[in-house]
Amino acid sequence: MSVSAPLAAANATPRDVAAPSIDHVLYWNEVLLDVFRHQTGESASPTRLSRSAAMMHGAIYDGANSARCATAGGCLGQPYLTRVPVPSGAAPDPSSAIDRAAYKILTGLYPTGPVDFAAKLATAQSTIPDSVTQEQRDHGAAIGDRTAAVMAVTRANDRSDETVPYTPGTRPGDWRPTGSGDALNPNWGLVRPFTMDTPNHFRPSRPEGAQDIGELLASPTYQAHVAEVRDVGRLNSPSRGADKTQAAHFWANDLDGTYKPPGQLLQHTAIIARLLPGQDQFANARLFALVSLALADAAIAAWDAKFRTDIDLWRPETAIKLAPTNPDPTWQPESRRTDGTTFSPPFPAFISGHATFAGAWAGVMKRYVGTDNFSWTATTEDPFAQGVTRSFGTFSDAARENQLSRVWLGVHYRFDGEYSLPTGDRIAEWVTRNFLGTDATLGLDSFARTVTAGFGTAEAGGDWWVGGPAGDYAVRGGAARITMPAAGAGRSAYLNRIRSTDTDFTTKISIDKVTTGNGAYVSAVGRKVNDAGTYRATIILRPDGTVRLGLRRSDGAGTETPLTTDQQITGLTYQPGSVLRIRLQATGTSPTTLRAKVWANGTTEPGWQATVTDQTPALQGAGNAGLLTTLSGSATNAPLTVTVDDVAIFRVAG
Repeated sequence: MSVSAPLAAANATPRDVAAPSIDHVLYWNEVLLDVFRHQTGESASPTRLSRSAAMMHGAIYDGANSARCATAGGCLGQPYLTRVPVPSGAAPDPSSAIDRAAYKILTGLYPTGPVDFAAKLATAQSTIPDSVTQEQRDHGAAIGDRTAAVMAVTRANDRSDETVPYTPGTRPGDWRPTGSGDALNPNWGLVRPFTMDTPNHFRPSRPEGAQDIGELLASPTYQAHVAEVRDVGRLNSPSRGADKTQAAHFWANDLDGTYKPPGQLLQHTAIIARLLPGQDQFANARLFALVSLALADAAIAAWDAKFRTDIDLWRPETAIKLAPTNPDPTWQPESRRTDGTTFSPPFPAFISGHATFAGAWAGVMKRYVGTDNFSWTATTEDPFAQGVTRSFGTFSDAARENQLSRVWLGVHYRFDGEYSLPTGDRIAEWVTRNFLGTDATLGLDSFARTVTAGFGTAEAGGDWWVGGPAGDYAVRGGAARITMPAAGAGRSAYLNRIRSTDTDFTTKISIDKVTTGNGAYVSAVGRKVNDAGTYRATIILRPDGTVRLGLRRSDGAGTETPLTTDQQITGLTYQPGSVLRIRLQATGTSPTTLRAKVWANGTTEPGWQATVTDQTPALQGAGNAGLLTTLSGSATNAPLTVTVDDVAIFRVAG
């Protein structure tokens, strides 16, 4: 599968905007790598760096795509998070959009430097031809500012800054510190993914199918792999040979002062981008976004496997020093600091972060290019491989060498990488199939299945997440059902794969009985931003059969604020079993525009019945979409069941 063809030819220069003298995507990628080189401690962790890359390149892509959509060239593809509408007048300068998106993300993530981002911005801007007018520059800059702001809001509260206590186990096989520090980023397996439905979306099976750590340690494969790394991974091992030693350090880049593992793969992406025919900065915006999104989710998937399962596997140096037979307390890995002391990375061995990154990177590249066969040569920044160049003929060859390099470095077992490469490739396939393509569909569900607890998987949009007891949700008879078991009960269901600022949501609903008390509330949620709150259209089904409609927002605690006065819809009534259709559009940011309507199924769709704008800061990001139901606290006839059918959610063009 090749994903390199966008909606319109990626190498067409937009009308009325002169091409820059440099590729601004490649320029800001180099700035990012320089930032990586300056990071130390926790801020230099591959997890956090991959998040930074995905935020910057995702915002760059949305900026370049928004600018491109406003020109004769047409869109590159669907947005990642948002497509910014462009005011009438001169076409926006895409280079300015790229520059401002990168600048805003980097200054937000690294407010104290150490790179002079203002100077980098000025240098980038100086390469834009004089023929590009100030109006074009301003339009482009405004787009970049907006896409960066949307990214920042969307990634707020993603659990990347959460502190999670971690106590190493004491059983044989349990990971424990090896002298390189306490567990690094044990929270990262909880971080909200950039593309995956959940952090454990692609969690690999246990190594060798082991049911527990004891069974794994007793397996012949584990024992053989320990013996292998004991031999070839030992410091200065003669069994390793010069080429494998060179490869071990070529791919390491674990030390401060280097661009670290995600940076190395981004550097390889830049090398290859310069070799691809017709690859301009629009195509690079898309390529680097796909790569960076995959790398960020590879980190989350790897750390989920490392810390969120019941096998937090010790590093080879611990296994060898504490082996029940033939222990070697003097054994040291080839992995070294610049002062010559040896170390193993401060997190469990299974699975390999390096190899998961490599699998994700190679998977994106071969799908983007359309073939696995591609030749390139690269250098490295690892201090123990200075001046080394290595050449590769396929993306898979590079990934496999990266995987095995961790065995030769003495910090991983062979099976760590054998499970990692396919995990990374599954992430790559997921990203390239579901993101930045041409389809504006976000969610579709006709509920043509049977599920006894929950809603299962939609036809488009992934798995439904449901709040509350799963038994209160079911799918049967061609529709979904939400049961509110008691007065005051509230239930919710979301398609968590959706990430958009611009949604057009339509669905059908009915209830099984006339309401009592203050009625029942059914909301179409057009945007749910992290834990910050929602935008929603709420219909109120009153005991007298009337229907009211209002637009509302909620905060992270669920507290609602009316944005419009609830209005009774003239001529519209309901009775048990009668079907109503709800439609909500939530579009744009700063401000967000909400429009809603409700009507009887089978009748002519009316015009918008409620419209409002809002710019609550925490909600000016991308979110998912779904449904909320609440039975009033004064109801006397619980339980009440809401039936839902024909959910259709599309991305609205900016």
